[in-house]
Amino acid sequence: MIWMLPSAIALSIKCFLFFYSNVVKQKYFFYFLVAAFSLNLSELLGFFRFGYDLIFLKLYYCSAVSTLLFISLTCSEISESRRIIPPIISMITACMLASAILFSNQIISDYVILDNNTATRVAGEYYFLFQLYAVGAISLSIFLLVKNSIRRRGDLTGKRCFIALIAMLPLFLIVPLVITLMQLGYKINAAGFFSLSTCFMLFVFISLNDKHKLFTMMRFIPYSRERKFHLELKALLMKFSLPASGTSVDMKKLIKEIEELVVKHTSQYFNTQKEVAKILNISESSLSRKLPKKE
Repeated sequence: MIWMLPSAIALSIKCFLFFYSNVVKQKYFFYFLVAAFSLNLSELLGFFRFGYDLIFLKLYYCSAVSTLLFISLTCSEISESRRIIPPIISMITACMLASAILFSNQIISDYVILDNNTATRVAGEYYFLFQLYAVGAISLSIFLLVKNSIRRRGDLTGKRCFIALIAMLPLFLIVPLVITLMQLGYKINAAGFFSLSTCFMLFVFISLNDKHKLFTMMRFIPYSRERKFHLELKALLMKFSLPASGTSVDMKKLIKEIEELVVKHTSQYFNTQKEVAKILNISESSLSRKLPKKE
């Protein structure tokens, strides 16, 4: 029963995400969630041994194909590279592969029961097609995110790509590792890890359209401007506790430093002083006075 725990946890998380308000607004993300949910469900049903192990296993692989499809489409949406991955062609390819898995024994020919009472596939003659599809979908997704996180690192799209890239790392590590081990003849079932890694991705991806959450996540990225701002602001705010210990502080100077830091940081995200003044609810003349003086 312990082997069911990761799958059960992952399924519960995905059920919770269906009630998240922003899910339906993000088309490909919603499809990604549905595919990941069906992946998790077919995986969990396989533990109960209803006598349809091969069918459940094939359904699991079909769901995996759908999940990989919508991961790549979601990444193309995040990176604003929709033309690189044409949705129609991607969907047709995924449907053809899923049909081959479900209605023939050329990709998955049979199954074996492992020591932990879970089923794993016996590779068919064309199982390599699924492997190529999995590696290709993940590699393309990673490529799009890396490309745009570098090319557009100064704007919101670049930040979204960078955070999405971090979210994909567990999956990027697990899939090639599992494929390699299976090629070497090891009989393993890594479905639970795959489900949990997709949960991590879903949680991160769902937050990418929320600017506040995006900037909160960027605070934890070493050397990012958001982290630098957070640390500098934290250091200044800590000085407010000094008077309680008997240490004097220059309140006016401290408040001025905080204002200058906030203005300087905000100015990095807007093209004009007018935009900065508007977002900070101050006049342009006040903004000019608060901007750090150039030496």
